Amino acid sequence: MLVFSDLENQSGIWEETKDLFASDYLHINNLTEYNDEIYLDALDDIQKHVWNCGGGSITEYGLPPSRGGEKTSNVVRRERSYNKEKLKEEVAQKELLLNDKQKQVYDAVMYRVHFGHRYKNNGIFVNAAGGTGKSFVLNMLLDSVRSQGKIALAVASSGIAATVLKGGRTAHNIFKIPLMEYNEVRSCSIKKNSELAKLLELTSLIVWDLVVMANKNTLTALDITLRDVLENEKFMGGKVFVCAGDFRQILPVIRGGGKNEELEHCIKSSYMWNDLTKLELTENVRLKKDDTKNILFAQKLLQLGSQSEGPVEFDEDFGVRVKSRQELVDKVYDDIENNHLNASYFEKTSYSITYE
Repeated sequence: MLVFSDLENQSGIWEETKDLFASDYLHINNLTEYNDEIYLDALDDIQKHVWNCGGGSITEYGLPPSRGGEKTSNVVRRERSYNKEKLKEEVAQKELLLNDKQKQVYDAVMYRVHFGHRYKNNGIFVNAAGGTGKSFVLNMLLDSVRSQGKIALAVASSGIAATVLKGGRTAHNIFKIPLMEYNEVRSCSIKKNSELAKLLELTSLIVWDLVVMANKNTLTALDITLRDVLENEKFMGGKVFVCAGDFRQILPVIRGGGKNEELEHCIKSSYMWNDLTKLELTENVRLKKDDTKNILFAQKLLQLGSQSEGPVEFDEDFGVRVKSRQELVDKVYDDIENNHLNASYFEKTSYSITYE
């Protein structure tokens, strides 16, 4: 509530709730009456959680100071806790594995990290279909920046995608994007001089994966907030901002909306789209060159998402044909009733199914 919301009476919230927050410490210390030490224990706990959420000293929110209120937040320390020597070794090994398109993306981003001050806009969009090694390149960029002792923030539009990035979190979590209707988002809950603002000031690279899922208003809110907090009128406050995704996949979800509304609110409809440098990954690195069947399957999927005119034709033996939704469910998730709590069940190899 302190970090993410603008409470009407922050200064009075402590007096109203202090006994509730301190009750655990009253019990732990086997006491029957509250005292100043018990309240300080509670304030220390609140301060720790506020720092972990990217906030500053609790005195900024109208609360009394904690014992460690003047200590440095662990927000910056967390982003600088990586083993630089180990990361350097990993980056050197991975550089040898990059194909031409991947190396083009890697070199372009790292050049901006070192010489971004020469550019008016340091935004880059990486268009990458599934299997082209997007996560590999993004993680390599994060490793490379962190190996130099610099800060790289990794975010994604969904929690599952965030787990693929090293040190990844959701964009809403790290940038304090308010959880409200897309048309109500105006700015992020980041206060000037807060610990999160200090972290952003020290950041050299921001990576946002699955950005095509993000509503353009949330990106606008982040852009406005960074310009304001960092007092820099360049795009995203002058930070190197790398976003990636595939427009064949899920676009922003609009309550009660259809295709037109989704397109209207995706990043392509944002003012920032024309100013982003566009790069692309095209080679499917998951498939072996002699794997003809799966190569054909991958090509057909790309056609479905790319072909603007005419039907996409499939051979008779392409995939498994079903005639109802229930049969589709049964073929994809056979015996799901007995396996819905079994994680390994959902990791099985999928196959092509055509619903007639």
